[in-house]
Amino acid sequence: MKNKLFKLAVTCLMAVMGVCAANAQFGGQMPSPEEMAKMQADQMKQTVSLSDDQYAKVLVIFKEQSEEMQKVFQGGGQPDFSVFRTIQENQNKKLKEVLDEEQFKKWDEHMQEMRRNMGGGF
Repeated sequence: MKNKLFKLAVTCLMAVMGVCAANAQFGGQMPSPEEMAKMQADQMKQTVSLSDDQYAKVLVIFKEQSEEMQKVFQGGGQPDFSVFRTIQENQNKKLKEVLDEEQFKKWDEHMQEMRRNMGGGF
């Protein structure tokens, strides 16, 4: 259980670091949920070769996720990591409806590799 929470925390940290990188890309301003969603969808398209129809659908999924994450961080203070888990689980469920099994597996492996690179092998 602790290991799963740690992995979730690392994933959330990656999301925050992505926001920080995007922040620098957008001239020091926090990117909008739409901009964040586009960056994520573009990354997924490059990683798993999405069709145009799939791209449009994952763009909506990532926008919803970005809006939810923005709400969590707007509250200030220490965010509740269980909220992140719920957001991630909902996103994965929706992605599985859009991607085929091989695409989802490839995306999941890509995300695990990013976690290992960012989280010191976790």
